[in-house]
Amino acid sequence: MKEWEVRYIEKIDRAEGTKSFRFERPRDFEYLPGQYFFIEIPGEGDRRLVHHFSFSSTPSEPDFIEFTTRIRESEFKQTIDALKLGTLVHVSEIHGEFTLDKRMKKVAFLCGGIGITAAFSNISWAAVTNAEIDIILLYANHNQRAIAFKNEIDGFTGDWFKAVHILSQPEEGWTGLKGHIDAGFIHSQVPDWSERFFYISGPPAMVEAIKKVLAEDVGIPEDKIKTENFLGY
Repeated sequence: MKEWEVRYIEKIDRAEGTKSFRFERPRDFEYLPGQYFFIEIPGEGDRRLVHHFSFSSTPSEPDFIEFTTRIRESEFKQTIDALKLGTLVHVSEIHGEFTLDKRMKKVAFLCGGIGITAAFSNISWAAVTNAEIDIILLYANHNQRAIAFKNEIDGFTGDWFKAVHILSQPEEGWTGLKGHIDAGFIHSQVPDWSERFFYISGPPAMVEAIKKVLAEDVGIPEDKIKTENFLGY
């Protein structure tokens, strides 16, 4: 098993209770957009804490790797949130098939909450590499404060990309869409749904619900649906 020792270099607030953690990227560290990896950090005493996260960085970024997570009360989350810059940690076991392929011409990402991380890695890669993939992002959250990477997502420009935010409990003054990702919403925002591959990421219950909607109500074949469950995030 390949393992790297990397230095913790930056923490970035992305949304309410959501933060990105960056680490120096070794020269021989290779991964695909949307994959995940394991990270081991020092705990109390001689204890070591291990967790896996999807990359929110893109492979085209040479200087750092990044993951993004919601800060919960778990021991790992509290420990890494308090970790001192400069600390050495270990990363290993790169896995996952939630990745774009340049042979794909049209895709749609359907994301809930922190499930945006793997999608953001893919979308950023497509933007940087001029992948010529037509992408639609449907991104569901409770409210505006929970939208991670909002400025970055809204900053993607060009005919190749469209993002649609939908909130289930929006604040007063929200002028966007309200509700959940369902068949009606998908049909209205992805009119060429039959031509696209679909990527679903978010809490397991949401992922399964949307997968069922795509298969039974929209009519997407199973081989055109990829999923990524974010359990315990």
